[in-house]
Amino acid sequence: MKDFISSVVYDREIIDTVFEASAGAIEASKKYGPENVVNGAFGTYFDETGKLLTFDTVYRAFDRVDDIQKARYAASIQGSFEYQEAVKDWLFKSVGLDIDCQVIATPGGTGALSSTIKNTLAPGETVIHPDIGWGPYKTIAREQSVDIEFYTLFDGEGFNLESFKTVCQSVMKKQGKVVVFINDPCQNPTGYTMTDEEWNQLIDIIKEISEDGPFVLVHDIAYIDYNLKGESYKRIFERFVGLPDNILTIITFSVSKTLTAYGMRVGAQILISANKNSLNKLSNACCNTARGTWSTVNNGGMRVFSDIALDKTLKSKYMEEKQTFVLLLKERADIFVKEAEDVGLPLYPYKEGFFVTIRIDDQIIKNELHLKLKTLNIFFVNVYGGLRVAICSIPKDKLYGLANRIKIALDSLNEPLTENTSENDNTLDNKTSSKHA
Repeated sequence: MKDFISSVVYDREIIDTVFEASAGAIEASKKYGPENVVNGAFGTYFDETGKLLTFDTVYRAFDRVDDIQKARYAASIQGSFEYQEAVKDWLFKSVGLDIDCQVIATPGGTGALSSTIKNTLAPGETVIHPDIGWGPYKTIAREQSVDIEFYTLFDGEGFNLESFKTVCQSVMKKQGKVVVFINDPCQNPTGYTMTDEEWNQLIDIIKEISEDGPFVLVHDIAYIDYNLKGESYKRIFERFVGLPDNILTIITFSVSKTLTAYGMRVGAQILISANKNSLNKLSNACCNTARGTWSTVNNGGMRVFSDIALDKTLKSKYMEEKQTFVLLLKERADIFVKEAEDVGLPLYPYKEGFFVTIRIDDQIIKNELHLKLKTLNIFFVNVYGGLRVAICSIPKDKLYGLANRIKIALDSLNEPLTENTSENDNTLDNKTSSKHA
């Protein structure tokens, strides 16, 4: 007998590790008081008083947007003309680049990623992700019935170029096409940022592999505006110009994160390729996905970003305000990373950004530590290969001594228990290359 639902949907109950950990932290705060809880689960920025960070420059600009402008539909499925120009200005023109591209407005960076997978791969084909990465990458792949292969993110303290090349070559040989994710700078969950030389070598690898078929590089820049280089990082996009016709770059941009306006759900796909025919086809496909999925993006959100991006005075005020919190992230990271090094708590290579990840190779010990820390009112997110510490949500006074508390808890797990170790971690089977992984 047929069921109500489609036979091809992924119908397992979704248990998001971030929201689950955050809910635990909120409940503990109500029970024991927020001063007695370390909430390192939220992936959103909280200030030193424990309040969600909202930029005055952003929300006062939003107040000035006319009510009718907020209420109406956007002028175009692709996003208003001003918004498209604002995205180009923000990413390219601000550092002197003039890049021919297509911009499609999306509901946050997630919408950009989802549309990208839907429109570059057919069901049963394979996308390539880093083994240590943002958990919902896999949810997005499952939603499109797409298989997953993983490259190993790190080789020692740096990006694993050899694994990236080997996996991409294998997938190209299997399906005649590669779609691969790079999350840089401020990688989620490790806080790693690739070096210029790593990027140079990565582009060389892509050019070599693209000789055998289409190569789609998905560059997830969700945290770009929180890197320590500031605007100068954006010079990296120059590498995507003048590449062979067989290479397409899709930059996925989260305006929501840039403005700390997570609920506004504003983002963009930026399509770059010398192959204009294929580029236009993909742009049309992405616009069709938009019309058939979310219709148009939050008009007020697009407008406020456009106002800030295209007004030199407003943008300067925003940049000044944001820089304070970029430096605060560094201060928080310096505390935790230095103390972790002092006590011997292993971390993945961290450079900058919202997150640091404790490295725990043994899955059972990792799960036991996660449970142990919860009993101490310390809440992190359980990810593949470790526990993600959201320094973006932990004030400095709670970071002092935290690494030592974690190390003591870790050392206490001399013999890992076998009960309650199958936590609902949707990132544990990263190595399984199946659409049902």
